[in-house]
Amino acid sequence: MARSSSADAHGRHLYAYFPGGPTWPPFRRDLKYAITATSAAASIDRSTLSDVFARAFSRWAAATNLRFAETASESDADITIGFYSGSHGDGEPFDGPLGTLAHAFSPTDGRFHLDAAEAWVAGSDVSRSSATGAVDLESVAVHEIGHLLGLGHSSVPDAIMYPTIRTGTRKVELEADDVQGIQSLYGSNPNFKGATPTSPATSSREMDSSAGAGCRPDRVFVGVVAVAAVGLLLLVL
Repeated sequence: MARSSSADAHGRHLYAYFPGGPTWPPFRRDLKYAITATSAAASIDRSTLSDVFARAFSRWAAATNLRFAETASESDADITIGFYSGSHGDGEPFDGPLGTLAHAFSPTDGRFHLDAAEAWVAGSDVSRSSATGAVDLESVAVHEIGHLLGLGHSSVPDAIMYPTIRTGTRKVELEADDVQGIQSLYGSNPNFKGATPTSPATSSREMDSSAGAGCRPDRVFVGVVAVAAVGLLLLVL
């Protein structure tokens, strides 16, 4: 997909990386994250936000040797998470309800931004929400954390790293494609019990027709590694 920041497909598995293959270095395997901008998501209480992001990070920790912990100090954080509206200073303005839900930057930038205009659902069943365009926060968080760790988009429709999600959908379990992609970057957790098999992959043309036009990464070159923001798009049922 020509306009995304994902780079290499690997055999029958279609996980991908950012240009240059940036990762968190070996001496940074215990990462701290701070939830720093929440006023735009006042409908979700702070405790619920902490629970949602803790679960999302734990799914990637379970498959790797990475560890994550929340910190109250932004200056102490490797990763910062916040809700923003419209243009918010990173060159990737949000588009309001629907469309792009969130974006995250490649390692080791650590920025993870969510569109405050979305109808976020946290701590309850998104499929039962009466809100128009309801979006499950944890599902989006798991996807964007994959980007924070160095994964691009996958062509496997059931993978967490597939570039679109439907309204009213919960999708939080890593698929085999996600697991193989992240373990190829960071190694495996010896206690990990495996993931469910991925469904047959679509072709790159099918993937592009559904979401490619919405992926416009912002690249700031640092040495030979691109720092890129990649988002998740919403499909309306």
